[in-house]
Amino acid sequence: MKVYNIFDNLVFSKDREIEETIFENDQVKIIRICSLDQATDFYDQDQLEIVKIVRGRARLEIEGEVLDLKEGDILPIHPHKIHRVLSQDKTIWLCIFVK
Repeated sequence: MKVYNIFDNLVFSKDREIEETIFENDQVKIIRICSLDQATDFYDQDQLEIVKIVRGRARLEIEGEVLDLKEGDILPIHPHKIHRVLSQDKTIWLCIFVK
């Protein structure tokens, strides 16, 4: 059994978010994302996504509502809720996708 530490081997890029898969099977995918100040396009996903801000801050838009997330916040984003990241500040995300 392998232990994963979310703070090990952090890599940030000015060009893009850095994603690393922690775990994946037929039902669940867990990834860590390291972001500087990237904004994203809109997402429309088939899965439930649960995001946790491990470190940093982020501003998201979900179905026209703007939310400010801080360290420790957890947010479920239900399937087909149109969303995007407006801004972030050297953020470490833990994202769980339920397939």
